Amino acid sequence: MELLKLAVLCALCVLPVTLLRRKTPEQALLLTAAVLTAALARCLAAAAPLMEEISALFARAGVETAHIAVLLRVTAAALVTRFCADLCRDGGSQALASAVETAGAAASLVIALPLLKAVVEMLLGFF
Repeated sequence: MELLKLAVLCALCVLPVTLLRRKTPEQALLLTAAVLTAALARCLAAAAPLMEEISALFARAGVETAHIAVLLRVTAAALVTRFCADLCRDGGSQALASAVETAGAAASLVIALPLLKAVVEMLLGFF
């Protein structure tokens, strides 16, 4: 149901954005950013129970909570990168979108480094 509401919100925004883009592209970009922010807020609210379920699942499996935090931060970095790159493309700058995507990939690697270290230490423990 939540997905349907978000789809309707975005679909209703397409016409005004298209009309605004012809005369005032900066207002079209601002409207897109506002709808995107509203959609992201709704997604985060809907994901709260999912986070509890994931935490419980990982606790049953014996996975450390620090690893869960790394997973969630990398996911958040990917989503923020995607949204920002899409906004840059909507604003007409493919180069900025590529720069945002590159920065997001680098940030994800930096965020995931503790997890990578733990995996390497675990593998070295087997050998």
